[in-house]
Amino acid sequence: MTVCVLGFWHHCFAGNETRDSLFQNTEELIKQAKEKRADLFSPEAYEDAMESYQDAVTDYEKGRNLKGIRKELKNAEDYLARAMEVCVTAEVTFATVMKARDDASVIDSEKYSPKLAHHAESTFQRSVSRLEGGDVDKARELAGEAEVLFREAELATIKQSLLGKTRRKVAHYKDLGRHNNAPKTFLKAARLLEFAEESLDKNRYNNAEAVALVKEAEYELAHTEFTHIRVGKLDEAEYSFEDVIIDMEMQLGKIAEGLGVELMFDRGVSGATWQLLDAVQALKAEGDAKDREIAVLKSKIVGLDKTVASLSKLEQDLMARKHEAEEALKRQKDAQRLNQMKIKRIREAFTPEEGKVLMDGDNIIIRLYGLSFSSGKAVIDYKYFALLAKVRDTFKEFPGCSVVIEGHTDSLGSDKVNKRLSKDRADSVRHYLIANSLVTDEKISSVGYGESKPVASNETREGRASNRRIDVVILPGRG
Repeated sequence: MTVCVLGFWHHCFAGNETRDSLFQNTEELIKQAKEKRADLFSPEAYEDAMESYQDAVTDYEKGRNLKGIRKELKNAEDYLARAMEVCVTAEVTFATVMKARDDASVIDSEKYSPKLAHHAESTFQRSVSRLEGGDVDKARELAGEAEVLFREAELATIKQSLLGKTRRKVAHYKDLGRHNNAPKTFLKAARLLEFAEESLDKNRYNNAEAVALVKEAEYELAHTEFTHIRVGKLDEAEYSFEDVIIDMEMQLGKIAEGLGVELMFDRGVSGATWQLLDAVQALKAEGDAKDREIAVLKSKIVGLDKTVASLSKLEQDLMARKHEAEEALKRQKDAQRLNQMKIKRIREAFTPEEGKVLMDGDNIIIRLYGLSFSSGKAVIDYKYFALLAKVRDTFKEFPGCSVVIEGHTDSLGSDKVNKRLSKDRADSVRHYLIANSLVTDEKISSVGYGESKPVASNETREGRASNRRIDVVILPGRG
């Protein structure tokens, strides 16, 4: 009787079955669902699955009936299967809207264009709800609307990032109206800003032209500010046109004094300006003549060196130096061969998909193509630990080396956001390597370059993918 009771207990309650054997299949499905982003594309089914899974975990921890636990896990698996079916359709239906959504997110559209971003996200969530409910046509229609809204939010954010400060300055002088003392200069600045905005409308991803136009506009605004204030002070002091001309003559006179020229103003400021230009040209011609004299002297020195080199004692010195140089060259070649063997071993350790090993002088650069991060994130997924372990092992080839972890991004998003994100990602790699290698804390540093050091064109998707990278730079023997 006692044996039967014990057998019943072991068969019916959770206390005797290992957790791994009971939960393994469900947890593997949860992992797959997360990879498919089921929480985003099928939130209701995913939430139901997680509730059933959590109920099973709670029942197991309390040692409850195995039949009930298995039922909850079966329910969770059914919900997960349903969610992943939706994800398969979502990958096709939402392909372009997800790209637009990610592009808007990476440049913080939620912060800089909150209304547009919220409207876009709300429309996208409605599309997700329709897809999960089985209405694919309506889901596709709403996804198209959301994509347009995400792109509008992205463009508005880019404009705010590049043009916001300049827009505010232009608005300030525009509000001055007829009280603006430099209207012509201001008009140039305002037009340059308009051209910059038109340039972004045509090509938001290649914004070099817009950046250059904004810089020109900022210069003209600074010019406007100086002129506005200066003219205002002249009005307050009741300066006459004659006073202005005298002031200009005084400024030119200071330049003339430095050049040793006596200016004449009987032909006005224009005539004096030509006098200064003539003086500058004369100084330039004199400088060119001195350069030619120096070149002749250098040529003579070379000839004298050749004569001295023919002397017997110098020949002996040169032979000794040649021997020293040959020995040094031999040592250098031996070191190079050893270094080449190390580089070869390192290159063979990485597949083309994982990374590429480059040389920058004596420095070794491991460009990690196989390491990527979630959009806008700096957390290293566990699946890249094996790759980073290979990186760690390369340090053994160069005892006493120093290491610099460089983070790089593409040109999407603001300079500030990209630089911070690239630094955060470089820091994550640095922290992992410190924790898992013999290289000490002070020997590993990290730096975020943002978009400033591209290795490919940012005008293509492939180029931008190449620019989003982590470079591990090994500096041998600099410990």
